[in-house]
Amino acid sequence: YSRSLMHVERQGSGPKVVFVHGGEEAGGAVAFASQSPLAHAFTLILPDLPGHGQSPAQGHKNVERDALLIADLLGDGAHLVGHSYGGAVALRVAGQHPEVVHSLTLIEPATFDIASDNPVVFQMLIELAQAIAIPDPRKRLEAFATTVGIHKTWPDPLSKTYLGLAEDLPFLQPDTLVSTRQLTEQVAAAGIPALVISGGHREAFEILCDVLAEALGAQRAVVSGYGHAPQQSGEPFNSCLEQFWLHLSV
Repeated sequence: YSRSLMHVERQGSGPKVVFVHGGEEAGGAVAFASQSPLAHAFTLILPDLPGHGQSPAQGHKNVERDALLIADLLGDGAHLVGHSYGGAVALRVAGQHPEVVHSLTLIEPATFDIASDNPVVFQMLIELAQAIAIPDPRKRLEAFATTVGIHKTWPDPLSKTYLGLAEDLPFLQPDTLVSTRQLTEQVAAAGIPALVISGGHREAFEILCDVLAEALGAQRAVVSGYGHAPQQSGEPFNSCLEQFWLHLSV
């Protein structure tokens, strides 16, 4: 993997916060555009994961590789925020490099394995598997997005990034070498303060986030009205983050 190929935008000054986006085609600065007001007190570090925004693809999506790339950005320490697929990446970074993670915020992360024994979560996993199995890339992406709670109009034809995302969906299952449960235990043992945020739109995500918060000993918040992307609410989400960070003794 190549760190030099990854485009990174920085905004503001103050304590560092690294934001890890999910499937947003345009990358970090667009996925977290509503967080730019936080730059008044924090340094926002907004990478474009490989194959998104201004970063070229580096093979199929890969949680391990992306976690290495993100860990590099933390330097001597930063707050870490991850959304959806980026939440799975952020959790892995925190589990494997706890010494440089000042706090961990997960927004509806793709870490379903920790709650797959719950029938409601399991039902969503079945729906995701059915979506991933659809042969047509556009219909596959639409079905997958609808299941997780992303409501948008996809370009026709699909852009290169979204076509790549559709092709990558079968590879998005995190590898079973390191379970989410194992990672949460490492994060909890390291005493990393954590916050888990959901969007109040689908019971499976609420359950998943509850289970995750309990495993991490994390604070738990719900910011509703924006489906799978509660960060798009702007102010309510941002004040939630600021309250969380300001109460840490970092």
